[in-house]
Amino acid sequence: MNGAIRLGRLSGAEVVADASAFLLAGLFGGAVFIHLQQVVPGMSAEVASVLGVVSGIAVVGCVFLHEASHVVVARRRGLTVRSIRLYMFGGYSVIDGVPSARTEFLVSIAGPVVSVSLGLLLLSGPLLLGGDTPVGAAMWALGLANVTIGVFNLLPGFPLDGGRIVRSMLSRGGRDRVRATRIVTRFGRVIGVAVMGVGAFLVVTRHMAGLFWIVAGWFLATTAVSAGRREELSAAFDGMTVADVMRPTPDAVSGNATISNVLDLYEIGPRLRSLPVEMSGRVVGVIGQDEVDSISPSRWPSMRVRALMTKIGPADIVEAEAPLESLLLRPAGLSGRAIVVRDGVVVGIIDGDALAGVLGIVDR
Repeated sequence: MNGAIRLGRLSGAEVVADASAFLLAGLFGGAVFIHLQQVVPGMSAEVASVLGVVSGIAVVGCVFLHEASHVVVARRRGLTVRSIRLYMFGGYSVIDGVPSARTEFLVSIAGPVVSVSLGLLLLSGPLLLGGDTPVGAAMWALGLANVTIGVFNLLPGFPLDGGRIVRSMLSRGGRDRVRATRIVTRFGRVIGVAVMGVGAFLVVTRHMAGLFWIVAGWFLATTAVSAGRREELSAAFDGMTVADVMRPTPDAVSGNATISNVLDLYEIGPRLRSLPVEMSGRVVGVIGQDEVDSISPSRWPSMRVRALMTKIGPADIVEAEAPLESLLLRPAGLSGRAIVVRDGVVVGIIDGDALAGVLGIVDR
């Protein structure tokens, strides 16, 4: 959650706002300020400023309502939602498990339906209040933004809701969900490039709004890849936990042992498999063949494990019952290996060979 502000919880899901969400509020508020100055006769800068600030906050609130609709439907369909993140180009809900095709369709369509419905409701404001009144003009801008959010999200590529809708159709009837994910990921990249192309055209024709389109297209194209990868892993390893792929380890080796002692006790064939290292009853590092190869064999009898081990940090430790995809998607720790614990006790380890093996399942 780096760079984000926690706003609270919704149905057990943590709600956080990325710093870019505040940039969205500022940009939209500025656009509303300019719009009011242009369409409302005699519009004062003070009133326009207040309505601009309110509109900026409101557009982020509308993005939240879009994401909240996903959460509500997901919860009603029996899914667990871990978090909602709001950022400049929308929001993202982290939902555990792999839903059925019907459930994914219902969860995905909920956001665009809410955004378009809310937009149409706001667009009715100018009809009642007048499009040249301050509140009516602000409602028109906010309504148009909501309709745009809803329609844009229906485009058939990841990470947009439309991509998930298409995937639900492609994976219906038990068809390959991983293959369907790859298809909509490609769609997402193509759409992102197309949006950048539109932005470039607007810039060439001296429409500065094209800069926003270029940034939005770049964000969509790059996010399509990362979101697609995350979804592929989730689909491929649904139901699997870290314990399913870890290599069970013996008791952690003492940091005071010599390298020769460790090799005599634990070396299998030409290589020493990675082992957890403990000091004063606490696992503090890991040692394996890479560490052993870093010194001359003549130093093995005198070199202590604690001096040669690679230290570990919190990111190197993972619970045995954690979903496997959560391990594969997390940033690499200091050691490049994962120490697996259950109830605070080390029960296994996952190294590069194990990760390569499980990732190979997705890449086939």
